[in-house]
Amino acid sequence: MTDFTIFNLFNINNIKEKEKQQNATGKKFNKLPIDFEEICDINRPILGRYIDIVLYRAVLLSLVKYLGFNALSKLYHAGVDFGKRLGVKSIDEMIECFESLRIGIPELVSEDPIKIRVYECAFCSGLPNIGKPVPVCHFERGVLTGCLEDILNKKVKIVESKCCANGYDCCEFKEVSK
Repeated sequence: MTDFTIFNLFNINNIKEKEKQQNATGKKFNKLPIDFEEICDINRPILGRYIDIVLYRAVLLSLVKYLGFNALSKLYHAGVDFGKRLGVKSIDEMIECFESLRIGIPELVSEDPIKIRVYECAFCSGLPNIGKPVPVCHFERGVLTGCLEDILNKKVKIVESKCCANGYDCCEFKEVSK
């Protein structure tokens, strides 16, 4: 079984190389003085590494509120970036990673086209039915997209076709033609 502790999830050398390339272009980026390697150092001897899911949801909803225009697209693209940084090399590793990070319990339904169901989705499982056929798991869809693009070595388009917030018992993500 692959070690999916948060430290081992990131291909740190790949991240640093990308950052060098970005810095070489002279582009300025909004950055915290913290990198992905440093977030792996956790000093919470009593509380440990896990937080209440309500906090995760509150952070995402707050970001949507304060990011304004294109907030959901920004969440999606942040998820894509995070998914690519995880460095998973197979769909099986991606599934293990999702479970290890407690994003949800994924199930591969089909490989061609790709269809993945996620039970107990971190963002929406247990939310009331919003009464509209609108998926809400933009970050999670982005993480899947980023992982799959790295695994398949090609651009993919993933849509959320079912969502717990729409009354389903799971979220379902599927690959569609671009």
